[in-house]
Amino acid sequence: MRLPVAENERATLARFALVFCGMVVTWACLHGLYLIGVEPRHFTEYHRPLLPIEHHGLLALQYATVATLGPGLVFGFLAWLACRAGKRRVVSLSRAALGFALVMAAVETTLLLLGAHARERFEQGLTPLYPLWAYPDQSPGILVTQTVNISAYLIAPTVGVLYLLCVFLTRPRL
Repeated sequence: MRLPVAENERATLARFALVFCGMVVTWACLHGLYLIGVEPRHFTEYHRPLLPIEHHGLLALQYATVATLGPGLVFGFLAWLACRAGKRRVVSLSRAALGFALVMAAVETTLLLLGAHARERFEQGLTPLYPLWAYPDQSPGILVTQTVNISAYLIAPTVGVLYLLCVFLTRPRL
């Protein structure tokens, strides 16, 4: 397969794809370990089995990796484009990765706060943050993990696109 990328840029593209993919998968694994710690049924009952894994931590890692490996590689490619395309100064991988790590930390903090908010709403007898049909049951653990997960699916891609756009648009001109 021939990539429409100059030969001297292919190694840089591979580094971007692998570093950003590694960051996304690592974040997803930590996120999954949090979720399974709050409510193991989130993965044991409400996800279809992929491999016959019973250990909760390994189960969370499996689902996180499968869910984010492909999107992480694509995001790495898009990060490379945002940092290098056009007639602007090139952004280094280390600078782009540091910025993305800060963005990921802000996203995860927001998700954890939304999970805490979901628990507070349950304790106050209020309806969940999202429509009831989005929750497989209304137990406190599932209300927290599903709120966090739905929020992650809405917030993370949106913030990721905004991050890439900001990187692309704020690069200094040559």
